[in-house]
Amino acid sequence: MKTVVLTGGRTNRMLPLTDGYPRALLSIMGKPLFMYPLTSALRATGDKAIVVTSEDVPMGEIVRSVNESGYAASVSVRVQQLPGIEGALLAAAEALEGDDWFMLVYGDVIVEEDAFRRILEVHRGEERPSVLLVPRPDVQAFGTAFTRENLVTRVVESVSGKETSYVVGGVFILPSEFLVLLERGLKFFEALNYLIEKIGVYAAYWTGEWVAVDYPWDLINAFYSLTKRRCGLSIAATARVSNTAILEGCVIIDEGATIDHYAVLKGPVYVGRGAFVGKGAFVREYTSIEEHAVVGAHTEIKRSVLQPHATVGSFSLITDSVLGYRSVAEPRTTVLSVLPDDYTLTRELPLQGLMGKKKKLGVFVAPYARIKAGSVVGPAARIYRDGRVEGI
Repeated sequence: MKTVVLTGGRTNRMLPLTDGYPRALLSIMGKPLFMYPLTSALRATGDKAIVVTSEDVPMGEIVRSVNESGYAASVSVRVQQLPGIEGALLAAAEALEGDDWFMLVYGDVIVEEDAFRRILEVHRGEERPSVLLVPRPDVQAFGTAFTRENLVTRVVESVSGKETSYVVGGVFILPSEFLVLLERGLKFFEALNYLIEKIGVYAAYWTGEWVAVDYPWDLINAFYSLTKRRCGLSIAATARVSNTAILEGCVIIDEGATIDHYAVLKGPVYVGRGAFVGKGAFVREYTSIEEHAVVGAHTEIKRSVLQPHATVGSFSLITDSVLGYRSVAEPRTTVLSVLPDDYTLTRELPLQGLMGKKKKLGVFVAPYARIKAGSVVGPAARIYRDGRVEGI
């Protein structure tokens, strides 16, 4: 069974990280987001995959990521010409000709490989369409599903209350006729509800780790989810780690990275290819420093993600934040992240279960943006490249 992975499309939810930068190329632990569901689906199905992207995503970067994964022979790439998820699926239609069924996967979903095996198991047992469903407390932030035992009775793009506790998990097994429904002009959820009414759609319930990266802080949750699966001390052969540095717990240091004198890394921590952690820096739990990012001397950073080529200057404090591609926090930047007790968001705050009663959310910085030296910023702020600061 072939897999279609969707990586295109724009959403204001991910601003400012996607301000002039494709969501598909946002990185976590050294890979673009879409590579995680793609490789998991390929391993589960043992078949080929079609990656569908949009014109705003550099094709070369998609192809490079696929080639580096070792799956190049199994993956083709298509560019959608029509808008929306409907246009993305229709872009893959030619590659699916002759197939009775296909797996559809959202490219921003981080979920264990067993979830893909679970939905395949349900489909093969019932020989009907299947949808991965995940129980969540914050259903208002997702597409949701109503069920009766193992059958899906209705799917909706959003709900205002708590009529259901199941969200649509971004993995589907659909018949080729589904594409015909889209060609006739039905929207994605309309077509799903048509299948529910006419032939039945089965629920593949999943209670394991699952993260949908729809908001900037979801990258922090994604890192937490990934390190729960892969943990331990790993230092690449070409990495340079000072003998005075201290590495504790799950610390992964990739090729060509440098850890300078007296730096302390208290995992889970990932340091990407060619990244640099300066003298005396303190990199704390749940921090992902992506490719060629820089952490300056005597800086403390925790529960944060630095996108590729981002820089944090010396003597800074960065907490509960994500810095976009090639963004800069100049020296002595301080991020405040503690929120008022009555602060609420539609989407659950990152790592909330690990931080007790305190609610925390830092800053989210656009690609190429700069935070001036000595600034105190946050909590819960978006910082754009033109200097604008917006609350969340």
